[in-house]
Amino acid sequence: DWWYPNWNQYGLLKMIVINEQGTHIDGLKISDVSIKDFSLDYKSKLRLRIAVDERSKNVGGVTIFGSSFGNYSQDINVSIQYSPMD
Repeated sequence: DWWYPNWNQYGLLKMIVINEQGTHIDGLKISDVSIKDFSLDYKSKLRLRIAVDERSKNVGGVTIFGSSFGNYSQDINVSIQYSPMD
């Protein structure tokens, strides 16, 4: 009832990976920023921010769907995988 028919109701499922080789979205490298650039240790706190830069060509915003909306019936999933460095 509160979600208007002209609002977004579709979406894309994206996978963001930051590892030793850089930053990737859906397997495509988008940046050389790697996990080493974050200087993380076992006490580090992480914050994930999803935003549209106000200088972007399309500043309309981002719609993030949960399990009741969009093409994928799931909530937002964030997982962190750790493996010791040699």
